[in-house]
Amino acid sequence: MRQPIVIASNNSHKTAEIAEFFALFDQPVVNYRQLHAQITFPKETTDNMAENVKMKASTIHALLPNEIVLADDSALFIPALPEHFGVTTMREFKAHALKTDAEINQYVLDLADTVSDRSGYLQSDFYVIFPDGQTMTTQATGGVRIAQAPRGANGLDAIVETETGATLGEMSVTQRVDYAARGRAVQTIMKALNKD
Repeated sequence: MRQPIVIASNNSHKTAEIAEFFALFDQPVVNYRQLHAQITFPKETTDNMAENVKMKASTIHALLPNEIVLADDSALFIPALPEHFGVTTMREFKAHALKTDAEINQYVLDLADTVSDRSGYLQSDFYVIFPDGQTMTTQATGGVRIAQAPRGANGLDAIVETETGATLGEMSVTQRVDYAARGRAVQTIMKALNKD
């Protein structure tokens, strides 16, 4: 039985998606809140995803030093809209009081309609700390453009098209693992774990 990976996040949806990808490789995942009372993480940076994940992982590793701890920071990038999204994607949605997937997706689509280049992608940065203090980082992207309308499910996945022409939201988890940013990041982590 593999040692579970502990997710350093208060976001249950994020934990569930990461766990779903790891389950394809028989790697168990738990949220840190299953092992420790919920905490408030230090404030994130507005410009550095790598620093954000290091901070989150280090915070939980200090509380649970015998666990494999993984932190994730994910964001939407649309190069033609440099003033929007990026590291502060979720903060932008919150600032506009967008709560549902439908509201968030419509907001993104309305902005994408203002530019001619709909290129866009999701990026995930992972930071892992092992019980012996060793660390591992990986960054992955998924998607190539913003769709004209939502297709499928799972939040932003419904409006992010892949190289296949399908959105991430139209894919099953076994397909999405090869095209989603988190799926690709999980595969990188598993390759490293399987070398040990």
